[in-house]
Amino acid sequence: MLPINFHKTFIPERWLIAALLEYAALGKEGTLQNMSEDTGIPMGKSSGKMPAILDYCRGMGLIVVKPGSQKQYKKPILTPLGEVVYLNDKFLGETLTQWLVHMNLCRSDIGAKAWHEVFAKGRDVLGASFSTEQLENYLVSYFGNGKNRTGPLLNVYSDDAALGRAKILTVEEEVVTRNKAPILSSWAVAYSAIILELLEAFFPDQTQVTLSDFAQKTHWLDVCLWQDTDIETAFSLIEMKGFVALDRQIRPWIIEKKARPQKIWPQIFDDIA
Repeated sequence: MLPINFHKTFIPERWLIAALLEYAALGKEGTLQNMSEDTGIPMGKSSGKMPAILDYCRGMGLIVVKPGSQKQYKKPILTPLGEVVYLNDKFLGETLTQWLVHMNLCRSDIGAKAWHEVFAKGRDVLGASFSTEQLENYLVSYFGNGKNRTGPLLNVYSDDAALGRAKILTVEEEVVTRNKAPILSSWAVAYSAIILELLEAFFPDQTQVTLSDFAQKTHWLDVCLWQDTDIETAFSLIEMKGFVALDRQIRPWIIEKKARPQKIWPQIFDDIA
């Protein structure tokens, strides 16, 4: 997971992410300085946006970073999600894209610690609405005292240059309100892909997993902010696509894998008008 201060107070500007996706798509590698020069992502002598954008892209599940062919070289490689985003929505302008990368940032394996604490585990403590002061105190309770533990987290979702279009949260007069992930038939393929990827990551040797185990281990339903009726509606739409099955005969329900996520990611934009 990415540490509390990985972002160096920078937000993930979409045009910078697009530049890094382009770099990865071309199969390039280099030092952070090389990458900065190639992509136009700023890199100062001591710090800069380059390391932060690289980490954001990792946490968003768009790239993995491998060692390059020379010492200190890094080679960003597009993930299956990264490939489809690069080909269809390189500048992350679609609401669907913004929600998907947000969901990945909240994961406990590849995501960012602060995001996981706030959007995944924090649902039971903070709820769907809380003050900016409550948020800061909550993060201090986890990570200890520090200068502005919240950092750019809220700005990521209020600034159109980052992920502001998805309306994942709103901030008005110091009150933060989280919004539910949209339940749309046109998003069902994308949700199928992310569920299958989470099943592979968290339950690698199982084809069937109870919904309660899935919810507890992945926290995906908490990130979506769905209630029981939302879960039922969403899974009905997801099931129709045929990539994930749900056995409702017994409680808790059982999720069954019907496909590999790598096969599904290329189709996630097919139903988007």
